[in-house]
Amino acid sequence: MIRINAPELKSVIDFQIRKAKHARNVVKKFCHEGSSVQITTSKNKRDKYARYIAEITFNDQNISDYLIANGCVKEVKF
Repeated sequence: MIRINAPELKSVIDFQIRKAKHARNVVKKFCHEGSSVQITTSKNKRDKYARYIAEITFNDQNISDYLIANGCVKEVKF
């Protein structure tokens, strides 16, 4: 997702794994599984790993903003 650096579930560091699971649970409470979301991406916006960068919204609220506001992720500039 755009503007965030989220902890990785596949980390070898226990603290990072716990933070990743917490962020995942926060998203699941915010946007229940099976809910419709809007994904907006641009083919010319990729991160340093060549992954597409996307904005994801649910009920007109940006999920990146929600995760930042809840302290689950770090905001970054790409």
